[in-house]
Amino acid sequence: MNKFPADTLTLSEAGKKYGLALNSLHIYIRNGRLKGFKRGSRWYTTDREMKKYLASRDLEKIPKRYRKKA
Repeated sequence: MNKFPADTLTLSEAGKKYGLALNSLHIYIRNGRLKGFKRGSRWYTTDREMKKYLASRDLEKIPKRYRKKA
């Protein structure tokens, strides 16, 4: 039986934790911008991969209306 890494999140959990839409996370995985894996019908990623993805984003390229307000 395969065990998940300790910091595994469903895409729904990751979206809620980091303020991103579930559909966006699916697109990021499909386009190779975010690493994720599928088990059964659910998609997963890790907290570490989410942090790597967020650190790689160029905020200047994100339209202001989509930026998270501090």
